Amino acid sequence: MMNILRSAIIGLLIGLSSSYTIMTFTVLAIPNATLTGEELFKQWLIAAILGIVIGLISIIFNVERLNFALRLFIHISAITFVVFVAGYFGEWYDMSHVTTVVSLFLSIFIIYLISWIIFMLLLKKDLKKINHEIQKRRNNV
Repeated sequence: MMNILRSAIIGLLIGLSSSYTIMTFTVLAIPNATLTGEELFKQWLIAAILGIVIGLISIIFNVERLNFALRLFIHISAITFVVFVAGYFGEWYDMSHVTTVVSLFLSIFIIYLISWIIFMLLLKKDLKKINHEIQKRRNNV
């Protein structure tokens, strides 16, 4: 249960920070762009829900019966699907303009890559800490 809650919270934080970053760059790229409070709240809500869903999808990596490549494929596919669903409700793309769809794919890829790099760095840090503790205990025995 704690693992599910942890995944949901991490997903929420990644979703909100990614959304804020993307919206900031989007507004900066369009000289006269403005967002109403209602539109900003709608985008915030979509990003929050999306982040939680993505966090829950990430639990697939705990299923050890499946090999890693299959888990990764399922994860990427599911994330791409839910981002496109969220994008539909958030009006993030226009299917009649290929550039908006490509832009969304590119955003998914960049956020996915950055998230993986952060997780790998944190994992390496944790492993180094665990190995240090093991070495300390071996030296004390």
